[in-house]
Amino acid sequence: MLKQLFAKEEQKVERFANSIRFILSFVYIGTAFSFKNQISPGAFNAIIIVALLNLAYVASVYLELKKEHPANWVKSTSILLDIVLLSVVVYSFGAYRTFKTDVFLLYFLWIGMAAMKSSIRLTLVAGGLSMTLYFLIASIAINTGSIELGTFNESLTTHRVSQSGLAIQLISLAVFAMLAGLISFMFRDITARAVREDLLEEKNTKLNVTLHKLRSTQKQLAARNRELATLYEIDALTQLFNRRKIDLILQEAIIESDNTSEPLTLIMLDIDLLKQINDEYGHQTGDRIIRSIADHLRLTARGNDNIGRWGGEKYLIVCPDTDHEAAQILSERLRKRIETCDFDIKAPVTCSLGVTVHHKGETATALLKRADDALLQAKEAGKNQVCIL
Repeated sequence: MLKQLFAKEEQKVERFANSIRFILSFVYIGTAFSFKNQISPGAFNAIIIVALLNLAYVASVYLELKKEHPANWVKSTSILLDIVLLSVVVYSFGAYRTFKTDVFLLYFLWIGMAAMKSSIRLTLVAGGLSMTLYFLIASIAINTGSIELGTFNESLTTHRVSQSGLAIQLISLAVFAMLAGLISFMFRDITARAVREDLLEEKNTKLNVTLHKLRSTQKQLAARNRELATLYEIDALTQLFNRRKIDLILQEAIIESDNTSEPLTLIMLDIDLLKQINDEYGHQTGDRIIRSIADHLRLTARGNDNIGRWGGEKYLIVCPDTDHEAAQILSERLRKRIETCDFDIKAPVTCSLGVTVHHKGETATALLKRADDALLQAKEAGKNQVCIL
């Protein structure tokens, strides 16, 4: 990630450098034609060739930078080639007597451009190459006397001052190259730390988003588990406890009754003649009656009673802390409520109830059989009755 970011920044610097390279090409051409009569034909031709090479190089760099992954030579050789071509132009103008040594400022430009690429090695190489080539050009000029290494101050044009000026300029280039290298190192280090902090912050943000999604998913799973638990325990038609759940409640109630010696009563309720109602009015009406009776049971039963659908038209009511007397009162209340309810059909709707009290140490199977026997006796006695065993 860090390398990619630096690569993008280097491409921006290279585009800027390419713009300067493009402008300098026309500066070379313009300057060559301006001094055409004062420099040798060979020097003139060299400058024009350099300018054309520069333009060709501008085009190749431009095309390369349009690619997603530019070639390595764009980064490593472009600045160095610029310095070499600049040196050729400077040397070509060496035949012009009043050539000013202040053109060495252009070397500062390319060293600075190298530093912007955040490469210490490239910056120092560019500085060393600039010093070497400029020293060679100036040394040749001094030794051959082909030019007078002057400054903007024409009073300082002696041979001695020119050599001193050359030394100062080379020292300046060296100091600038080292300073540019240091800046390049500091810039890269600061940028790297900033990028790492940004990446860490981005990572933390993504982590927080992931945790938020995870918590949301956990809540959804918990809600779904609750729904599944409800579906596992609740009868879909009546919304009462299903047989599995009411059987478990009965088992726990028996254990509690055995441990505390508190009475426990079981009521088994069955809708009378539901088969005839289904045959005459249809199963939808039968299901509606089953749901309606379930609602009446919920409204009539006490707070600690547990009601479940035992199967078909049968209901089971587990009544903890309830003796024979209380069970009989509750059962009669249930029977009368259903008997007097309007179910919106002509046929009467009644229920038969079998009631029994748990004996200590008795199993759920035995208790259920006795409640079922009591219900059977209520049916045989004429239905719409309560039978207690």
